[in-house]
Amino acid sequence: MNTRVSLGVVILFLGVICLAMPLSISTAAQSQSSPAVGFDTAKTTVTQGDVATLGIQMRDTDEVTLTIQAPNQQYQTTLRAYDNNGDGSVTVRANTFYPTDVDKSNRFTATGGDSVRLISESGLSEGAVLDTGRYNLIVSTDETSVAAVLMITEPSQPNGTNVIVPPDTSYKNIETGLKKESELSEVGATDTTDVDSPNVARGDEFWTRLPITGIGGLLTSPAPASNLVFPVNSTPGAETTHIADISSNETVSFTSVSINYQSNHARSHAATQQVTQSDIEVLGIDTNKNGYIDRSLKGSIQSIQTGTDGRLAISLDRPVEISTHSTLRVAYDIENPEVTGSQDVSITLQNGDISHRHAGIVTYGLAGQGTLGHGINLQLTSEESESPTDPLAGVHTVYNDSVPGLAVGVDTTTLEPGEYTVTLEVDESAPNSVPRASLRQSFTVSEPTAELTNHTISNSTRLSVTASTNLAPNSSAIIRITADEKDGGISQVLNCVATVDSDSRIGCDFDLSHPADEFNIDVAIKRDGVVIAGPTKIN
Repeated sequence: MNTRVSLGVVILFLGVICLAMPLSISTAAQSQSSPAVGFDTAKTTVTQGDVATLGIQMRDTDEVTLTIQAPNQQYQTTLRAYDNNGDGSVTVRANTFYPTDVDKSNRFTATGGDSVRLISESGLSEGAVLDTGRYNLIVSTDETSVAAVLMITEPSQPNGTNVIVPPDTSYKNIETGLKKESELSEVGATDTTDVDSPNVARGDEFWTRLPITGIGGLLTSPAPASNLVFPVNSTPGAETTHIADISSNETVSFTSVSINYQSNHARSHAATQQVTQSDIEVLGIDTNKNGYIDRSLKGSIQSIQTGTDGRLAISLDRPVEISTHSTLRVAYDIENPEVTGSQDVSITLQNGDISHRHAGIVTYGLAGQGTLGHGINLQLTSEESESPTDPLAGVHTVYNDSVPGLAVGVDTTTLEPGEYTVTLEVDESAPNSVPRASLRQSFTVSEPTAELTNHTISNSTRLSVTASTNLAPNSSAIIRITADEKDGGISQVLNCVATVDSDSRIGCDFDLSHPADEFNIDVAIKRDGVVIAGPTKIN
C-alpha cells in the first residue's frame, strides 16, 4: 500500500519537472522524427492591460496551435504560430487589452520575422481587458501538446524616479539608471509625483518614470498626437482644435496649404465649411522641432477657401520655404464629425505647378482621446511661457516590463532655460482597467555651467584642476589651460577630456614643462566647443 502511494507521488513529481524543463529535456525520450513543442517557461506573469510575451519552442515542425483559455471557459482564443525563420522558436505577443478602432487580429503579433494568425476568439469585446487570474496555455500539433500557465495580475503603483543623462545615451543605460534610482527610493508613489525638481543642463536628456502600469496594451496603437492631424478633443461632434504637422526631408517652397479630410460618406468628415480666417490659431514653422513656432505665417494669409467636401485651403501672399527637417504646423478650430475611428487625411503644399502631398490619418472617438489615446494625455508644458503647440515635441516614451511605469524622456537641446513639467492625466473616458491618475514631474533647464573648485599651484610641474558642473554624470567636457611663462618665455596650451562623476565634479592633472608657479595660467572649460566656464586666472 505504501509502495503504491510512493510510486504515484514519484510519477506525479517527475511529470511536473518535465513540464517545467526546457524542450530539449522534456522531449528527450520522444522520437527525433516526431514533432515536439514546449514553452520557454511553465508560468508567465503579466500585468492586466499589458502585453504578454509567450516563448514557444518547437522541433521538426514550423507551425503550432496556441490556445489561451480561462478555466471557467468564459474566454478562449486560438492562434496559429509560424516559425518563418526556421530557428525552432516563436515569440508571441498577446495583448490583454482590446483597443478600440483596432482589428482584433492585430492584438497578436510575433517577433523576429515569425508570424501568428488569429483563428478564433471569444469572451472579450472592444475596449475591454482580460480579467485578472489564471489562464491555461496549450501549444500543440496534431501529434503532441504541452500546457503552461498565464497569470494576469492587477496593475501596481511603482515609485516615480528620475535620471539625467548625456545626449545619445542608450536606453539600456537609461533603464539601468531608472532601476538604480528605484532601488534607492523608499517612498511609494501617491496621486502625484513631482517629489523634486531636478536641474538639467541644456543639451542633456531628462528621463522620468511615471508611476503607472497596465497601459502597455493601449500603447501598442500609434499615439494620436503623432498622426498627421490631431484633434485636441476627439469626441464626435465636439468643437475643438485640430493640429496638423508637416515635416519634410527636403526644402519645400509653397504658397498654399490644403488640408483634405477624406470620407466615403457625406457629412462624415470635419466641418471644414465652417472654418474662417479667425479660426486659424497657429500657422508657422518650427525650425528645431521643439514644439514652438519660431516663424509665424499668420500675417501672410491672403485668403481661405473651404467647402462641404472636407477641404480647407489657406493661400499666402508670398512663397514660403520650409527647410530640411523643419516642421510646418497649422492649428485651427473646427467641429468633429459624428463618427468614431480613423479617417484618411492629406495635406498638400502647392507652389505653382509643383506640389508636395503628405498622407496620414486623423482619429476620432476613444482611440483618439488624449495624446496617447484612450483617455491618456501626456504633455510637456512650460511653467514660465506658453506651452508648445506640439505637446510631445522632443518627448520620447518607453513602456516595458523591466522597469514598471511609463518612462518619459525629454531632449532639452532646443528648450529655452526655465521650468517645465511632464504631466500625465488619465481621465474618465479611459478603460476601467486603467487606474485614474494625475501625475506631474517638473524639471528646470539651465545653461551648462562649471565652476573651479580647486587648483594646486606649487613648484611642481604637476597641475591639478577640479571643477563642479551641472552637466549630467558621464558627460564629457574639455578642461583647457593656457600657461605663459612669467618672464615671457615658454607658452603652453594643454587640453584634457574630463568625465563628470556621480558627484557632478570633473578634474584633470596637467604636466607642465616647468613648475606651475613659474607660469601665468588661465583655465577654461568647454562642452561641444562652447565655453561654459572661464577663462579664469588661477595664479
